[in-house]
Amino acid sequence: MDSQLTQLCDSARQVVDGLGLAADEESSWALMAELGWFMVSAAEELGGLGLGIAGACALHQELGRSLSRVPFLPQMLAIEAVSRSPLAQQDEWLPSMLSGERVVTAALGESSFHLEKNTDGGFRLNGLVQAVPSADSASYLIVESAQHNCVALVGSAQPGMTLIARPTWDVTRRLFDIQADDVVLEKNLVLVEGDASQILIQQLAVLRDFALAADAVGASQALLKLTVEYLQTRVQFGRPLALFQALKHRCADLKALTDGADSLLQDNLAAVLDTHGEVVLTVETEMKARATKQLACSAFATVAEESLQLHGGIGMTSEHECHLFLKRALLNEHLGRSQESYDLGLADLFIASTQ
Repeated sequence: MDSQLTQLCDSARQVVDGLGLAADEESSWALMAELGWFMVSAAEELGGLGLGIAGACALHQELGRSLSRVPFLPQMLAIEAVSRSPLAQQDEWLPSMLSGERVVTAALGESSFHLEKNTDGGFRLNGLVQAVPSADSASYLIVESAQHNCVALVGSAQPGMTLIARPTWDVTRRLFDIQADDVVLEKNLVLVEGDASQILIQQLAVLRDFALAADAVGASQALLKLTVEYLQTRVQFGRPLALFQALKHRCADLKALTDGADSLLQDNLAAVLDTHGEVVLTVETEMKARATKQLACSAFATVAEESLQLHGGIGMTSEHECHLFLKRALLNEHLGRSQESYDLGLADLFIASTQ
């Protein structure tokens, strides 16, 4: 990690530590907008900071440490989509998105949206998209067709769009399913069509996987630190729990697992970027992104389960913050795609890369 990203992480950590664990979504969003965090990945010529996906992941890792409720990733995906499209109103859309004034969300779950072209060249949207964070506070949604032939912006309050709140175990995120029934898309809000849409969808998938991995790594590090501090202060049989050899070994295993996930994140990020910090789209890039997300989220789930046990009886109470981490870990495994589909997808990509 270069000095610029290190400084970004250090300053971001001070901010999220000040906000506290799972801080209020609305006030956190306003503060992040004021600090210019939504500008981190956009190119400098577009009004951003030019730190690309590496900068976005650095912030996601710090936000993961605090279990941030802010839908930062959907906004990053939307900015990436608009930045890479020939949208005529790009000069109007990007500044308001980078400042946080215009909230645009994107799905982190499966999509069955179908786009049909009208005789006038426009599109009609039908279907369901799952796991859209904070959709009720967003004015627009980035949609990808199931056929991978179109990426567009659609108003979340447009006629035919129905938001369905999805209760989740993880209280640090508010997720919605969105049903579209014969929704007419505005022609000027179609970002890309045809082959170009497949490239953009791949770029968004790579960003999403790396960002979710960074969130999981940051949360794992924070939870392990919290657990070790508890073991150092909790006394049993006249000795701090941290002095018991069996517990030392368990913590050492969790440390190795967390550091391994962090190392894979940093190494794979560096491997998929060119000299200008841009993602080079190849089969190997997609495989590295999926592998990073799979390992990081699996490690987070393991750390969360073990940490709950290491906290003993108090860790079993639903009010303890261990549960916030555990619930987020279990949800992270299913955002993007399920762990099982990642495993199968990785196997297919690995076989393809060896042929």
